[in-house]
Amino acid sequence: MVLRQLARPLLASWFVYSGVQATLAPQARAAALAPDLDPVLADMGLGEISTEDVVKAHGAATAAAGVSLALSRTPRTSALFLAALHGGTLGFDKPFWKETDPDRRREAIESLVKNVAIMGGLLIAATAGHSAHHNNRAKSKKDKAHKAAESQKAKVAQAQKTATTELRKYFR
Repeated sequence: MVLRQLARPLLASWFVYSGVQATLAPQARAAALAPDLDPVLADMGLGEISTEDVVKAHGAATAAAGVSLALSRTPRTSALFLAALHGGTLGFDKPFWKETDPDRRREAIESLVKNVAIMGGLLIAATAGHSAHHNNRAKSKKDKAHKAAESQKAKVAQAQKTATTELRKYFR
């Protein structure tokens, strides 16, 4: 549990940082994405939406999900949402297939491999089980509900028995 409490903020830190940077300064990312993203937006009938707006919205969503993961608020959902956001940008970040310089191509491939590794970490975080504390709370809550249901059944059975006894007095 301690490792999980430490690992989530560490994993989330990159998403919070990059999301805030994309939201506050989207120009460079938007300029890099515009040649690929503008035709897609136009095909979808969303030509009035600028690439900069898409980068800002993506950055804000990434930062929010990163904060949620770091604080362990719905960590599975946050990790899954981050995986979806991150997966959609894997090919756009640094398209190695467009690079002609061998050194830049190698750097772009390394970036892709790192991003794929981060995606793996997110998927592990999305499927990680609950902590022992959470499991104990859930079991306690379930046991309490079960005891309350048993108590209610006992009260109903006693009320039925009393009612039957009283009715027999009148119909003998």
